[in-house]
Amino acid sequence: MPIFLPPLSRRAFLGRSLLAGAGLLVRGRGFAAESTAPVDPHTWALLSDTHIAADRAKVNRNVVMAAHLEAVVRDVLAQSRRPTGALINGDLALNTGEAADYATFTDLIAPLRTAQIPLHLALGNHDHRERFWAALRDDATAKRPVVDRQVAFVPAARANWFILDTLDKTNSTPGLLGEAQLAWLARELDAHADKPALVVTHHNPTLDPAKVSIIDEAALYAVLRPRRQVKAHFFGHSHVWSVVPDESGLHRINLPAVAYVFEATQPSGWVSAQLAPRGMTLQLRCVDPSHRLHGETKELTWRA
Repeated sequence: MPIFLPPLSRRAFLGRSLLAGAGLLVRGRGFAAESTAPVDPHTWALLSDTHIAADRAKVNRNVVMAAHLEAVVRDVLAQSRRPTGALINGDLALNTGEAADYATFTDLIAPLRTAQIPLHLALGNHDHRERFWAALRDDATAKRPVVDRQVAFVPAARANWFILDTLDKTNSTPGLLGEAQLAWLARELDAHADKPALVVTHHNPTLDPAKVSIIDEAALYAVLRPRRQVKAHFFGHSHVWSVVPDESGLHRINLPAVAYVFEATQPSGWVSAQLAPRGMTLQLRCVDPSHRLHGETKELTWRA
């Protein structure tokens, strides 16, 4: 399953900071931002494509990725209602998922844990599964319902999250689910058909056979479309913010990248998702609050 990071106590946080030595001041500022806002059981923080390198000062496409993640963490903690959970949807590391990348990444997200926000971490094509597991072994839940894959069923008050693993080969673009993971998804969806289902992959669907992002995309949608409890498919990978339903009424939500963008008009940031009985409200939160899309809201109504 995706690595689940439980809330982190102040003592544990300070212990990690002291062990980190020279980085203490940066992490101390992160802890000072700890939220005291009340928890909203229906709100989730959705992040994707952080692309963190071991070196906090690393620049790619004119962006300091660690600075962007720090800004997003501060913004999550500055909200008037604390999310009940956070999902970080893959490409946690910059290129090849080195152990030191994950050490810096976990340090940067520690303030969310001290704010008692559980974190669910998935993998993308720039992650390395074994090094990721090794780096987070102290916090990982051991049981994996699909061998050598990071999948999870995460129940919430008004919907169930199904987090999938599309990492096929590190630093290779196409994603793959595989027969075992798709069979698990179908079984779990059928077993939990009493609530809306929200499905998450790192790789984006293209719905175009000539443009391959998920190699077995057709098989995935053969599982999703006929199961009317499936209301939305969330994904990242393309560093684009968009919300578009397909012809079956299934909402397709492309999460923006926390890190850099490929197109200058696209925002870097995160999405606040508030679940309602029959839908969801999504608010885009940009790293740059002067961006023209900052605060943009999308109201989604679930298909019948």
